[in-house]
Amino acid sequence: MFLPLIIYDYFVWHYTRAWREIGGVWRNYLWFVVHFFSIPQLMRSWFAPFKRVTEGRGNTWNFEDLAGFVVINILSRVIGAIVRTVLILIGLVALLVTFCVGMLIYITWILLPVIIIGLVGGSLSLFLITI
Repeated sequence: MFLPLIIYDYFVWHYTRAWREIGGVWRNYLWFVVHFFSIPQLMRSWFAPFKRVTEGRGNTWNFEDLAGFVVINILSRVIGAIVRTVLILIGLVALLVTFCVGMLIYITWILLPVIIIGLVGGSLSLFLITI
């Protein structure tokens, strides 16, 4: 009488409470990856100047100052966009890997009781064959 209650309680825990807790842990990992790579902040400031390196306008009627202002500011924004694009792509790859590992854990968690019973049954059959 005691063993069936333990087995029942295990299956209830395995497919209800543990299922929700694994989902919570998975969401925490996804949140961590998004915030570790600062994906929302990088997307908001995608074309901002790199490390705020900008050039002041200088003399209004001097074309040399105007050309320096335009070239340095555009170059700083292009470098900033390239660096942010690389970081965003690395973050998205890490997010995809985290998502796939989470799905793999969920699938494994669903099949874990069947795997355990199969392994125990297989080991018992091997044990009985060798006797």
